[in-house]
Amino acid sequence: MKVLLIDDERLALVQLERMLNQAAELTAIDTFQNPLHAVEQAEALQPDVVFLDIHMPEISGLQAAELIQQACPDADIVFVTAHDEYAINAFELNAVDYVLKPLQKSRIQKTVERLISRRAGRIKSFQDIDQPQMIYCFKTLRFQSQGLTPEIPKWRTSKAQELFLYLLHHRKQLVHKSTLLELFFPEMELKRAMTQLYTAIYQIRQCLQKMGMELAIQNSSIQEGYILDMGQVVLDTEKWERELAKQDDLAGQNKDKLLQLLDDYEGDYMQDYGYIWAENERERLRQLWLSRARGLAQSFLQHKESRIIALNLFERIQAADPYNEAEGLIVMKLYDELGFYDKVSAHYERLILTMENELGLPVAEPVSAWYKQWQSQRMGKEHIG
Repeated sequence: MKVLLIDDERLALVQLERMLNQAAELTAIDTFQNPLHAVEQAEALQPDVVFLDIHMPEISGLQAAELIQQACPDADIVFVTAHDEYAINAFELNAVDYVLKPLQKSRIQKTVERLISRRAGRIKSFQDIDQPQMIYCFKTLRFQSQGLTPEIPKWRTSKAQELFLYLLHHRKQLVHKSTLLELFFPEMELKRAMTQLYTAIYQIRQCLQKMGMELAIQNSSIQEGYILDMGQVVLDTEKWERELAKQDDLAGQNKDKLLQLLDDYEGDYMQDYGYIWAENERERLRQLWLSRARGLAQSFLQHKESRIIALNLFERIQAADPYNEAEGLIVMKLYDELGFYDKVSAHYERLILTMENELGLPVAEPVSAWYKQWQSQRMGKEHIG
């Protein structure tokens, strides 16, 4: 295990190096008092573990951790700090460990044991696995790593979650730090806001690493921003849209394929979060789904044997666009044709509530006229029966 030690205090470095040598057999230990020099050398050294002091004069440990994580994404970070536990809680970084000064040999031993166990588990988890990774954004965010069951990531903070989704939304594009500061920390003093930003980026990288996701957040120091590099990771919305574009012909098996793609639309883009900045993309994908669903529903409607499929589609369309009274009428007619008489009345009542309560408008005359005629005919049939 290769270790990198960074602390501007020479005595602290010497003490930590001695304790680590006593705690475990290490391949190599490199020490730096200058954090900027350490950051420059990190890519060449490729350490397994970095012990990093939080408070240093030229660059903070938080910022150094962010830069090192970019150069060495597999490196585990251990923060060394003189702060008491109350101060540490303010950082709440997803680091492997925190070690308080003054250093204690027994405490360093526990940290080393934790690191060895963590790295051994990581190797075991990913050996002989070579399957595509997926990110799901329909409805709620999930990661699918190496063919395993999709999982909802556990973020340290809601800010880290939103920041990751914002970078994902702008994937492969440079997002300036000034934009992120204005969006996520608008009322905060600049220095503190920068610290919070570095903390959130670090939390994101740790979460991605923990879940085995092969994504990289590139730090563009020249333009002062971040770029989310997707690598070979597939985004469900992009895959869905590509496959949807191939289904132009509604003949034969293409109908089944399109129907499956429409079913794959589990919910709107990032639906569970309601971020305002995602609204345009959310609405664009929603309208794309509605357009293709309407075309397919009308196609199934032309064939009597496919009416139940048409009904299922129109029900979903109505749920997505409840103000379309013409489609509401189609749903009621299909209910009547297929013998779901109770659902006819229930759907009409729902239309009334939607139009009158939300829009302050009466139900369109053709809809109300059809319903009254249907109701009259049903009453007549029941009377005769």
